[in-house]
Amino acid sequence: MLMKITKLDIIVVITIILCMTGVAVAGVISNPINRVPRIAYLYPAYSGVPNVWVSDIDNPSEARQLTFSELGIYDYDFSPDGRFLAFSEHAGDNGELATIRMLDIPNNKVIELVDCVSSKAYCTTPSFSPDGHLLAYQRSESFDKRFGLSRIWLVDLTSTNYETTPLIADTQVVGHSPIWSQDNNTIAFYSADTTQQGILIYDFVPRGDDDIQLRFIPTSHGTMGTISPNGQQIIFPEIAQRQSIFYSHLRIADLHNKEFSAFTNPEEPIDDAVAGWSPNGKTVAFARRYSDDRWTQGYQLYFMDTTPDAEAIPIIFDPRYSTSYFRWNTTGERLVLQRFPLLNEDGTPNSKGMPEIWIYDVETDTLTFITDNAFIPQWASP
Repeated sequence: MLMKITKLDIIVVITIILCMTGVAVAGVISNPINRVPRIAYLYPAYSGVPNVWVSDIDNPSEARQLTFSELGIYDYDFSPDGRFLAFSEHAGDNGELATIRMLDIPNNKVIELVDCVSSKAYCTTPSFSPDGHLLAYQRSESFDKRFGLSRIWLVDLTSTNYETTPLIADTQVVGHSPIWSQDNNTIAFYSADTTQQGILIYDFVPRGDDDIQLRFIPTSHGTMGTISPNGQQIIFPEIAQRQSIFYSHLRIADLHNKEFSAFTNPEEPIDDAVAGWSPNGKTVAFARRYSDDRWTQGYQLYFMDTTPDAEAIPIIFDPRYSTSYFRWNTTGERLVLQRFPLLNEDGTPNSKGMPEIWIYDVETDTLTFITDNAFIPQWASP
């Protein structure tokens, strides 16, 4: 016996099909692989209050403002899935404080993560753990209208009230610029103790057989290095002296074997600055300028493998520019760069230069201009 299909049956079937299609489309869009890569940056660098803006790399002219701070944003970081934006915002009567807030981007909701205003603290440099469960930041407490040395604190993003506690209970352990290993187990930061200059490595679960959680790497450069994806190695700049002039080169520390060696040769006529480890764990990008006849006023971008006897390969070389800030995307296919035009095309000093944001595609070896008058770029989506 055949059933009679009514008009209502047809409407129900069509509705179900449309719902299933919508779910499928939403799944495709929400999959990080299918998203258009987005970058963020602080804008403007000059003549205005800096806020976080975001744009697709394929359509950079359609940038969108995410934060609307009246006093300005100090720095920021995105959660691994790109949903949340944690940012340090100037606060207080005259912007003398800084507090940590978080924007739930899909819901356009600002969350007060850490109330640094009430405690008269200066809180900056938020950094999400790779699993998105914790947020590290640096915090300076005020004493008699002066700020003390900063310490590293954590926010538990899985707790109801976003509980915040120091990474290390000992108040004598001070530091700044926290970075994470990709396995979530390690936080490295630079010691702010002037009597003990170097990098501190904190493991939540000790990696070695000596049950040590906090390790120290002496270095007087004053800046953080870059930690390998597996948390086993760290590359950092170190001061070198040649003919009464101070330069910097890169060293590498094997945390597992407790061995130190030069990553770039301090005897060569080089000045190597900031480095960034690729997510593939095999390639390191770093900023370099030579001190011999190859000298350039600004730093150029080089790649070098972590294999023995590897050679530095110039990737972005333009004497008119200096490139000293960059970030890899999660796949290691692209770098977002902050570049500064030091010279005009005719080689004269560029008195009107402003920091610019560019994208470098590793596979195609191409540079794409995004915007100018902006700084501190980051990847806003996986």
